[in-house]
Amino acid sequence: MKTTIKLLISLVVISIGIIVLPGSASAAEPLAYGAATVDGDVLRIRSGPGTTYSVVDKLTEGDIIVILERTSDDWYKINFHGIVGYVSTEFLRDVLKAENFNAQGRITGDRVNIRERPSTSSDILGTYANETVMTVIGVNNGWYKVKNDGKTGYVRSDFMTIIEGYKAAINSGVTYSKAPQVNPTLGGKIVDFALNYVGYDYVYGGASPSGFDCSGFVTYVLKNFDISVTRTASGQYRDNGVNIAKSDLTPGDLVFFSSNGGRGVTHVGIYIGDDEFVHASRPGIGVVISRLDSAYYTRCWFGAKRLV
Repeated sequence: MKTTIKLLISLVVISIGIIVLPGSASAAEPLAYGAATVDGDVLRIRSGPGTTYSVVDKLTEGDIIVILERTSDDWYKINFHGIVGYVSTEFLRDVLKAENFNAQGRITGDRVNIRERPSTSSDILGTYANETVMTVIGVNNGWYKVKNDGKTGYVRSDFMTIIEGYKAAINSGVTYSKAPQVNPTLGGKIVDFALNYVGYDYVYGGASPSGFDCSGFVTYVLKNFDISVTRTASGQYRDNGVNIAKSDLTPGDLVFFSSNGGRGVTHVGIYIGDDEFVHASRPGIGVVISRLDSAYYTRCWFGAKRLV
C-alpha cells in the first residue's frame, strides 16, 4: 500500500513538472525599449557605454535606431542594421516606446523572411524581394514588427532599412502626375545669385562667403531671398519644401544625395538647369557645378524638394 502511494505521488510530481516546464520555456522574449532618431551630423556607435570605448560605426542625422536597452540616462544600447553598440542620448530625438513606433521600411536583401514571432525558429509568413517597402509598427529585440499583404510579423533589423514616407513612395514605384507650381522668376534669381560663389572655399560648418559646407551654402543663398531653411542637409530634406520627382526639376529646386547606401541624406545642392547643379562639394574643391547624370551623382541620388 505504501509503495502504491509513493508511486502515485511520484506520478503527480512528474505531471506537474510536465505542465510547468513548457510554460517557462516559452516565455515571451523581452521587448526592446523602442526607437529614436539621430539628431546631429555624426553620432558614434561605441563598443561600450562611454567615450573611452572604441568606435564601432557612425550614424548620420535622420538615421532611426532601435534601442535595445537604457543602459543609463546618458547611454543607450542600440541596434542599427545588425550593428549593436552604445550611443550617447544627448544626440537623439523622438525617442519612442516600441508599441508606438511607426515608420516605413525597405527590405535590403534577397528572399527575406517575415516570421510569426521575432525568432529565426518561428514560422515563416512570407518571403520578400529586395526593395520591398512595408509598414513598420513596432520593435522587438532587434526585429522590426511589420504589416504587409494583410499579414503582421517580424523582420530582422539587419535586413530592413527604415525610410521616410516619401522615400518609401519612390522605392515602391510611385510617380507624380503633376509637380507643384513653379516660380521661374524667383528660381532664376536664386540660381544667378548662387553662381556668383562658384570657386569659393569649402569649410565644414561654414555658411558665409569665407567658406561654405553644402547645407551652409544652400542656407546662405536662400536667406538672401528671405527663405529660411533648416541648417543641415538631412533637415532641409525632412523639413522644407515639397517633394518633386527628378523629371520635374526646375532651376532653384534643391537636390539631395546619399553617400551611405540610402540610409539618409548626406549632401545637398541647388539645381540650375540642363541636368546641372551648384553645390559646396568638399574640402579642396569648394563651390562647383556638377552634373546630375554623372556616374557618382546618379548612384547617390536621394530626392528633390521645391521651395519656390
